[in-house]
This record gives sequence, structure tokens and C-alpha cells, in this order.
Amino acid sequence: MERKRRILFVEQFYFPDGWGGAELPLAVTVHLARCGFDVEVLCGGDQYAAVEGDPPPDPRLHGVRIRRVPTLWRGGIHRAKFLRQLWFYLVLAPLLLLRRPPDVFVTQTNPPLGVILVAAAAKLWRTPLIIIAMDIYPEVLIAHGVLNRASLLGKFLGRAFSWAYRRAQRVVALGPVMHERLETKGVSTERIVEIPNWATGAPGSVTGAGNRLRAEWNLEDKFVLLYSGNLGLAHEFNTFLLGVREAVRSVPSLRVVFIGGGRRLQSVRRVASELGLDSIVRFSDLLPAGRLPESFGIAHLAVVTLQPEFSGLVVPSKLQGYMARGVPVLYVGPDSDVSRFIARSNGGVCCSCDDVQGVAASLIDLAGNRARLAMLAAWPDDPHLNNFYAPYEGRPPMNAMGRFISGLAHDDSHLEQMRKIMGQARQRRAA
Repeated sequence: MERKRRILFVEQFYFPDGWGGAELPLAVTVHLARCGFDVEVLCGGDQYAAVEGDPPPDPRLHGVRIRRVPTLWRGGIHRAKFLRQLWFYLVLAPLLLLRRPPDVFVTQTNPPLGVILVAAAAKLWRTPLIIIAMDIYPEVLIAHGVLNRASLLGKFLGRAFSWAYRRAQRVVALGPVMHERLETKGVSTERIVEIPNWATGAPGSVTGAGNRLRAEWNLEDKFVLLYSGNLGLAHEFNTFLLGVREAVRSVPSLRVVFIGGGRRLQSVRRVASELGLDSIVRFSDLLPAGRLPESFGIAHLAVVTLQPEFSGLVVPSKLQGYMARGVPVLYVGPDSDVSRFIARSNGGVCCSCDDVQGVAASLIDLAGNRARLAMLAAWPDDPHLNNFYAPYEGRPPMNAMGRFISGLAHDDSHLEQMRKIMGQARQRRAA
């Protein structure tokens, strides 16, 4: 009997967790296990967000093995965050080095220094490495203002992360601008693969009279803007809220709903109050995953924002959640992966940071032109990247991420064979 290929996946937050970012590695690892791979996950014991409602099925039922770094501190993850991450690194290092090596190491960029540790283990064991770049470090830390690029630590981390990215056989970029950022770090183009995130949670949306949230929150006959997800430091809100204040004078039915939490939640509450928007802005905690179709169903227009300095460093995954459910998008931010996805799909409108009048004009136009809004909502029926391929008889269908990882788990030689075949074809055409 053929030995199963072993994949070791490293990510701090994993099942059970209510955070959408933890659902992505869960989906990938379960799918790989279903495809016949021996999958082990090294993760932490903390939850990024509590699970609301019923948790997803336990991945261990599909053969995924989970090895957790024990938790030392109680409370939310932002309490003693530095010490939590330090503890994770201290335990992760021997778990990577004092073990039987896998056939492939896969790591996401959370926690950040885990990327360097996994890259070192992959070099020691001479094993292929895949980095899924959910964020690009240390540039994200510099953009946050917690790290000075010119400092000794900044220079050291810059070199260490660049080495880790270049050491990987493949680096997954979440979009074209992130692809460009990785190239500036010295990662060769042929080693970068663009695979955007996908929607998590219950699919579809519930609209009309069947949507209980619309009635519970008194949103009937309102033009609703929805921001769903993390209100983090990378997101821009002042331009958006100032634009709302301008637009509501012409569109009195305008309402804004924020669902989620994050580091900027309190500041967004304060700005909304200072702008006199308390009566039209609602804040809600994260809802159970089973109610996502209702929360998306209240929206006429969904909102994504980004600070200029984070372009290409992070890609808000809420965009795919909106796209998969056919909700048109208002994006406020710089040229980024988000703006390029929207331009490619014609599924929304984009305004730059500080363009308050542009935001207001877009809201007034779309609120009064439901035909145009309906055209923006004409997304494909299938979620982004929801395409599957059966490699051969006896193996279940694989999605894009599964195909990518399993291909590297097998061998890089096929890529070289394809290059030779394509080269021969070009030579024959030129003859």
C-alpha cells in the first residue's frame, strides 16, 4: 500500500474558533485529508473569537491530527498578546525540529515569527515549504507603527522574513498587488501563486420577508450599508463616515450596520457619535455562522475599507464573503487588491481615501438608481474559486488550494516537464 504523503500545517488559530480567518485553514486541511493526505496541524490553544452557535464539524473526524500549544493565560487574545506569541514560538520550535519531517511544510503568516521558524525547519529537513501570505511581514508591523524599519530590529526582521519568503518553494499571494509586494522582497515571480481567499460561513443570503434581522433591527424600507468583520488598524473609516453624513441629507432612508469587533471599534463608535450619526448607525457583535445569510441579506451595499499604507500587505477577506453572496461593494481605499478585484468583476464602486464627496455621490447615486445597483450585484452564481478537479479515479474532487498544495507534496518535477513541453511548442511555432 502506498504511503500517505504527510503535510504539516502551522497556524496559531484553528478549530474550534469563531473567527473567519480560522475557517480558511480548517477548510484547506479538511479537504486535503479527504483527498488522502496525512495532515497534521500545529496550532495554539487560544481562540481568536468565540464560536457562536454550533461549531463546524471536528476536523479530526476526517483524519486531521491536531497538536496544540497549551494555553497559559486566560481571557481574550489581546491580553498579554506579546507573551502569548512568545510562548507559542518557544513551544513551536522544538515541535518543528524534534520530529519526523513531513513531506511538505505549510504555514500561514500567523503568528508572524512562525514563518521564520517553519522556514528554518524546512531548510534543516530539506523539505518543500509553502507560505500562505495572509499578511506580509515585517511591513505590516511597520505600517502599524510598532516597528521602525531603520532600527536594528527592523533591519534584522526585514532580512529574516525576506530569507523565509525566498526559501519557500511557493508563496501564495492573495491578489495581484500582494504579488508585486512579494517580488520587491526578492521572491521570484515563478514561485508566487495568486489564490484569493474564499467565502466562509453559511452560503447564500436571505432577503425580503424571510430575513428576521431586517425586522428585528427596523431596517424595512431602508437603504442599508453593511460592514461585516474586523474593524482593525488597517481599515479606514473617517472618509466613509463623513461621506455617509453628506449622503444622508439626500437619502434619509440611509442606514449603516457594523457587525464585528476589533481594535478600532471604539474609535469608530466615537467618530460616528461626533458626526451626529447615532440614529442611523448600528453596532452589533459577531453573529452565529448560521445567521450569516440573514446578515448579508440586509445589505443593499457592503463596505470594504483600507488605509493607504496597507495596500498589498493585507487583503480584507470580507470582500470574498460579499462577492460570493452577490452583494455589491463600496470600497474606500488606495489602489489595492480589493480595487482590482472590483474592477475585474464590475461588482462595485471604488473611492480613494479622503474623497468624501466621491463616497457621498456614490451612495446618493446607488440609493436612487436601483437598476445600476442590481447590475453591480450580478455576480456569478458560484463562489469565487469554487471550481473542482478530480485528479484520478478513487480520489475525491480537489479545489484550487488543495490542487496546489498536493502538487507540491508530490514533486516539483512536473512543473519543469511542463516548461520543457511549452518551450518545445514555442520553438515549433517559430520554425
